[in-house]
Amino acid sequence: MKIQSLAENFKKGILIAEKIIGKSLTLPILSNILIEAEKGRLKVTATNLEIGVVCLLRAKVEKEGKIAVPGRVIGSYLNNIPDQAKLDIEIKNQTLHLVSEGGKAVIKGVGAKDFPIIPKPQSTHLLEIESQKFQGGALKVLVCAALSETRQELTGVFLGFEKNGLTLAATDSFRLAEATIGFSKDSPGSDYQKFIAKNPSVIVPAKTLMEVARSITPESEKVKIFIGESQIFFEVDDIMFVSRLIDGKYPEYKQVVPKEFSSSAFARREDLLRATRVASIFSDTKSREVKLGVKGGGERIKIESQSVETGENTTEVKAQINLKGESVIAFNNRYLIDALNAMASEDVYIGFNDSFGPVILREVTDKNKLNENYLHIIMPIRS
Repeated sequence: MKIQSLAENFKKGILIAEKIIGKSLTLPILSNILIEAEKGRLKVTATNLEIGVVCLLRAKVEKEGKIAVPGRVIGSYLNNIPDQAKLDIEIKNQTLHLVSEGGKAVIKGVGAKDFPIIPKPQSTHLLEIESQKFQGGALKVLVCAALSETRQELTGVFLGFEKNGLTLAATDSFRLAEATIGFSKDSPGSDYQKFIAKNPSVIVPAKTLMEVARSITPESEKVKIFIGESQIFFEVDDIMFVSRLIDGKYPEYKQVVPKEFSSSAFARREDLLRATRVASIFSDTKSREVKLGVKGGGERIKIESQSVETGENTTEVKAQINLKGESVIAFNNRYLIDALNAMASEDVYIGFNDSFGPVILREVTDKNKLNENYLHIIMPIRS
């Protein structure tokens, strides 16, 4: 193999692939990235057997060939090479030679023949969605996916295929987020309608969706989604992700969302976020408890916290409150911070019925309306 490439182009593929590589002691090949030059293009591949990625990159191919090299090594090296540097890349005696102006590196590789084969979609894409909308929806819900493997389905993100849109949802049983992405008039086609009649939803590993979201740039236009047997494919620009689907039934999460809320408050998102961050400094290290106090007829939300170790804190934030009497709601500070960070609006709506039931947060649009395409639910701490 002998090719020439801008460091920026080569680096893009390698850094995406590096996030995917596995750490298997029984299959050390998975810690490598496969680099191939074929048919006038450069291809970079990585997998951990649960997620795979294939990146097609621009390069001048003088000689075809392929090699697998340690992902951490080549990734760390390229991180320190200027984007505009021109790279001469060549395979010699099972080593990868990288030469740029003022420097060179030789990276020991392994035989490419043992590298796992990455599946390809066996049909045309099921649907395509505007990249920025898909990224926004994914990032809004991913924060709620469970980290514990106790309930496998909760480590994934629910993708619900609706007639006019795609629903993404995630929950760890303490909090829940749902985002809906509407389709354009010409998407999707009749094949999609036939598919969803039999397959209304799937569960995608949260890590897969995170890597897809990270790969989307401001220049990305569409995300194409393919569904195979027990697999899902996402195509973004010249990058293809493939992932297993999670078996199991996702919880009927809509049942925990109250139909209406008797009390509410509107506040500036940044003010509430800042006050919660300050309160978290003084909250108990185990419970992470912060309390939001609201009073009917008042114009401020009181955010309080205290702990034996650090002391106590009280901050008041201006708000528009609709409440009879008064209420104090205790939250895990991390859950509240994550919810507020996920939102993009200047103002936020908080709806609740009492101090112990589900609390909903929604974005407030420029026209002072609630964003009905996104909700975030947090269960209060029963203290």
